[in-house]
Amino acid sequence: MPVSYTGAKPLPLHRRLGRFSLVAWNFLVVYLRYKRVQRNRKLSADQRERRYAFEHQRNAERIYRLAARMEGLLIKTCQFISSRADVAPPEYVAVLGRLQDRVPARPFREVEAQVRRELGAPPGALFASFSRTPVASASLAQVHRARTHDGHDVAVKVQYPGIERVVETDLHNLSALVRILAWLEKNFDFRILMEEVCKYTPRELDFVLEGRSSERVARDLAHRPDVRVPKVYWKHTGRRVLTTEFVDGTKISDIPALLKRGIDPNQVALIMTEAYCEQILVHGFFHADPHPGNLLVLPGPVVVFIDFGLCKDLPDEFRVNYARLTVAIMAKDELGMVEAFRSLGFRTRRDDPESLVALGRSFFESTGPEAKPYVDADVMPEVNERLARVLQANPVTQIPPDILMIFRVLGLMSGLQKRLDSRVNMFETIGPYAEAQAAAG
Repeated sequence: MPVSYTGAKPLPLHRRLGRFSLVAWNFLVVYLRYKRVQRNRKLSADQRERRYAFEHQRNAERIYRLAARMEGLLIKTCQFISSRADVAPPEYVAVLGRLQDRVPARPFREVEAQVRRELGAPPGALFASFSRTPVASASLAQVHRARTHDGHDVAVKVQYPGIERVVETDLHNLSALVRILAWLEKNFDFRILMEEVCKYTPRELDFVLEGRSSERVARDLAHRPDVRVPKVYWKHTGRRVLTTEFVDGTKISDIPALLKRGIDPNQVALIMTEAYCEQILVHGFFHADPHPGNLLVLPGPVVVFIDFGLCKDLPDEFRVNYARLTVAIMAKDELGMVEAFRSLGFRTRRDDPESLVALGRSFFESTGPEAKPYVDADVMPEVNERLARVLQANPVTQIPPDILMIFRVLGLMSGLQKRLDSRVNMFETIGPYAEAQAAAG
């Protein structure tokens, strides 16, 4: 019997095949459009750049329409792409960014029925007021503003009815696609990454678990006045409905709005970086989805973390070894890099450490000669090409699953740092956290 990721049944076979075919067809169309530009030898450099920009725009629009229609994991994928302003084309960032918190909303009757099923009464009975129009809608749920009978302004996150079956179907389909890709292209084996997706995505469907995760991060960062986590209202919370304090903040990527409110984007970038350093390196438990829709800013500035559906708990030994790896990378200590990579669980085909050294170097090389706090898109092609040559000679054969979520966070943070035009000195910021944990371990 096929494994179940969410505990829900997949969609009927004809709908599952329909979703699979639709994604595969659109992928093929996008792929062929780019190949046509790539193979056109008659284009000058300027013409090629303009053609690519044109294709970026219409392909992003095509993917946006597909994601909005299909919902589920495709929306989450688009959110990730649009968050990588450091490496993704600006056309993709602009178009797919509309899916951060403005996914087409579900009708209110579906929301009302879901609240009744989960909490035993309709919104009109549970709350003094409940807005019929959502303030945000995303991949798995939408959020409505409400007020409790004792006068608290709250945000009520309501899971889309039936989304478990959509997610279950998408996980099966994506797993099949990843297996096919690994069979066709040995250098593109993403099965270990897919295993992490299959492990953690279903957790995002449990809003009780999300509430507990948010309270854990709130306790860990309670000493920081520049970080805030909304309070959970457990009386109005269930597995598919989560009620939290409503925070009227500015989206972290809305730079004009931040400046209008007198907020320094660079200070915001510093607070965000410090908060993640502490979560990952000190506490070993962190909010793992820092896309722009999940981070708000209040005057101060204060960074507000919302949506804790995706969190990661690191074993203490792994956390300490990761701190040691960070210290070695910052010091360009090649021997230390190799020892830390191996302690974390990285393995290569041959015992030659060159691949692990190259992997460690890529972390600071990708930020460019100015050591920017985000990936330098102008430098990345050269770094990737050099890294690919080394890894082809001695591939990394084992990557610890725990590192993948950290890489995800680093990638999303890099995109946000780019948008915020951050001038944060990463060595000065990360150094004290990493050094303290490495020494204590």
